[in-house]
Amino acid sequence: MKDHAKIILYAYPLLKTVGKDYEEHIRNRALLSCDGRWTAEKTAEYLAEEILDMRRLEWLKFKVEEILSKLTEEEKILVAIRYFGKKKSKNRSAKEILQGLGWTERSYFRKQARLEGKLGGLFVACGLTEQVYERDYAHIDIFQKVARALKNRGDKKISANEQRWLEE
Repeated sequence: MKDHAKIILYAYPLLKTVGKDYEEHIRNRALLSCDGRWTAEKTAEYLAEEILDMRRLEWLKFKVEEILSKLTEEEKILVAIRYFGKKKSKNRSAKEILQGLGWTERSYFRKQARLEGKLGGLFVACGLTEQVYERDYAHIDIFQKVARALKNRGDKKISANEQRWLEE
């Protein structure tokens, strides 16, 4: 799976409130536009770009939900554990969940590897290509922060963290 898909999945939990947050930000910026630091034209351009970003993020949230809806329950559990940080569910640890499904740690990591390939294909099929990501989303703060974290820590750190809490 390409990095852009991983970045989007790691950022997805933040997208749940993005519409409301952007709306509030845009309203506040418009109300404070009389402070005189920017011209009316520059303020209007800024607000228009923020509105476009808000619409893009809402579309992205819809597309990720569409992708997730195509996964099996087992695959949804794998995504939740790796990308959404769900280490527990209904007072059960990840290790207990895996044992309940009859998975060993080895099978868990193999399933994660297979799922990455499937997710990559689903992202492309839904129109979430690397070019679309770079054009529409790479400049947005939440994606930049996730991209930096992935670059600095990488998948090896993430796998090490998964390994540690699976042993708990």
